[in-house]
Amino acid sequence: MTAKNNTDEHLTIGLMTLLRDTKLLHSADGASDGSWVVRRTRCGPQFVLETPPDAIEYAIEVLVDYQLEAASAR
Repeated sequence: MTAKNNTDEHLTIGLMTLLRDTKLLHSADGASDGSWVVRRTRCGPQFVLETPPDAIEYAIEVLVDYQLEAASAR
């Protein structure tokens, strides 16, 4: 495993944990192959994020959506 892959993997774990702990994701389950199965809401669709870069991109989308929702609520 290269240093970049290791960094991506740790970043992904941190982001998914943060999003799950702050309730921005209903669930985020990592697999041993580095993929993630995520769900934003309890009844929402499940998404499989196959690589750490996919998971990082998804996490950024969730954070941007949250920021836009928060800004429009003001």
